[in-house]
Formats: sequence, C-alpha cells, structure tokens
Amino acid sequence: MTSVEEQLGRQREHRWNQAWALVPYALLLIACPVALATEPGGWRAHAVTLAVAGVTVVWHWWFILAHPDWWERRAWTMAGYYAGLLVLTGLLLLRSDAFQLFVPACYVLTFVALPGWYAYLGLLAANVPPLVVGGLDPGDLLIAFGVATPFAALIGTMVRLMEREAIRRRELLAENARLAREAGVAEERARLAREIHDTVAQGLTGIVTQLEAVGELPSSARGRVETARNLARTSLAEVRRSIEALRPGPLQDARLGDAIRQAVTTWSEQYDVDTRFTVTGTPLPAHSEVEVTVLRAAQEALANVGRHARAGRVDVTLSYMEDVIVLDVRDDGAGFAGTPDGFGLTALRQRVAALAGSVDIESAPGAGTAVSVTVPVIEEER
Repeated sequence: MTSVEEQLGRQREHRWNQAWALVPYALLLIACPVALATEPGGWRAHAVTLAVAGVTVVWHWWFILAHPDWWERRAWTMAGYYAGLLVLTGLLLLRSDAFQLFVPACYVLTFVALPGWYAYLGLLAANVPPLVVGGLDPGDLLIAFGVATPFAALIGTMVRLMEREAIRRRELLAENARLAREAGVAEERARLAREIHDTVAQGLTGIVTQLEAVGELPSSARGRVETARNLARTSLAEVRRSIEALRPGPLQDARLGDAIRQAVTTWSEQYDVDTRFTVTGTPLPAHSEVEVTVLRAAQEALANVGRHARAGRVDVTLSYMEDVIVLDVRDDGAGFAGTPDGFGLTALRQRVAALAGSVDIESAPGAGTAVSVTVPVIEEER
C-alpha cells in the first residue's frame, strides 16, 4: 500500500514535470501575437507562420505530453524529438525575430528530453538555430555561450539535483514504511507464536502427560481414555505446526545459516557485488525470535550496503560462540563519518536491545563499513 506521504511526493513531482512541459506553449503564446503584429506579407505569410507554430505545438505534445513515459525510457526517441524541436525553432526564427522568445524553451527542454551529460550538449545545440539564422555576431556569441548557456546549465543542474533528492526521499520513505510493516508483522507473528506456545501448546502437553499417567482402567473406560490421548497428541502436533507456520518465510523450511545464505545470494545477484558468506563455530538451536532478529539484521545491513556503499566486495560472517550468536557484515565501500540514524538501523537496534544484544557500527570515509550484531543464545522452548 502506498503511503499518503509517498502519494503527495509523486503528485508534487508530477506537477513540476507538467509545469516544465508547458513552458514552450506559454512562450509560443507570447511570441505568436508579436510575430503576427510585426511580420509583413499579409495573411499568407501569417498562415505559414501559424502552420509552423502549429506543427511545433503538435510535435511537442506528441513526444512530451502524450507520452511522458518516453522521457526516461527512450533516449534515442527523445534525441530525435529534440533535434526536430531545434529545426522547428530555426524555421520559426526565419519567420520572425519575435520567436527569439521561444529559444529559452529549448534550454528548458534539453533537461527534459536528454539524459545525463547529453543535456549539456543539448544546451550548446540550442544556440545553433538563433546563431545560424541571426548570423555569427561576436556579441551574440558572447551572450549565447558566455551568459545564456552557463546560466541555463546552472538552473538545469539545480533542478535535477532537487528532483533526485525528492526521488531519494520518496524511495527512503517507501523503504522505511516497508520495513515498519515487516517489523510489525514479524513482531505480531512472534507474539502469536509465543501466546499459542504458552497457552494452548502447554495445556495440551499437560493433558497428554496426565492421560499417559493414568493407570489401569475398566475396559469400558480404557478405549475412551486412549481416544482422548490420541486426540490430544494430534492437537498438540497441529498447534506446533501452527507455531512453525508463524515463523518468517525464509526460516520456515531452513535454519538460520541457510536462510542468511539465501538472503546473501539473492542480494548479491540483485546488486552484482562479490559477496562471501561464512559460518564459524557449531550451529546452536536458538529461539525463533533470536533467529528472526539475526536474519533481519543481515537483510538490513545488506540493504544499506546496496543503497549507499557503492561496494565492490561484501563479507558476511555468522559466528556461533559459547553463549552468543554474532553476525558481521563488512564492505569495502565509500564509508561515512558520524553515527547513522536511519529508521531501519534504529528499528534494528531496538529489536536487538529487546533481546539484550548489541549493534556496533564502524566506518570511515573511503574505508568501508563494518556492522556487528551480537545476540545471546536463547534456546527454543519445547
């Protein structure tokens, strides 16, 4: 489910994109009346001017407004659109100098149509139509390449940085909401498992014990007691299966080491990063809450590496010691200064602290990051 904050963020981004896409129409709406009022030649010349302007309107509408998904998915198509826009701009300038008012739209649309550094090449190309039509005057060259182009590059870069920050915030918000939901679901499942274990399962265990302790009985009662004993045993087995079903997905059919190995393999394939997983010591049976916490710690640490570290290698080690389980996740990425306080790590610290464990993070800029999670071995009750 998409959060309200995420929906608002997408709406704001959509409104900004629409505003940029409508800039050419606003400039044409200003330039056309001026061109018609100052252009000699009568209605035939005016009709040609309006025809070129109309083709420009349709051209822009088809590529930008009618197919907004092309902006980021079809680079060559958008390059063709931008080349056509420059040709149409040159034709408009041939009709009237009033269409110099439309030239800034080319500066704006280069950041809409062209990805990455190609947008800055597009800025240089946007100067071609007015310079070719108006002549290579030294003053015009100075204004175009010394003032207009650098200023447009600065504004476009700022807009792109703001868009990236908005997208990053929206993705972070969505990730935090997902982690919060997963944490809430896992906690509720663990609570239900504990409740069932401590009430129904314990009660059925007591019933089975009492029935097995019954001595010799009359033949008429012996069959009923045996039936009751079998029913209690069957019900106890069903309850224990229900408790197992409440364990997190990766742990349903696998032990902790196998579940973490699966998570590491999936993450490595997703991010294409060399990742090594090692288990040391003798695996110990632990309470489901301990295993869930260690698994979630591995997933959270790997998720942070994928989002921020730009690492080339990651080492994940699961260590079974005498009375604790230690998870170490080390990467050779960018590292950071200070203390991270993201939602995921905060939730992880709280979860580990609830088990009397600890989370230690060591990092420095350019020196990678090491996350160590230590939790005590709490045996599963049977």
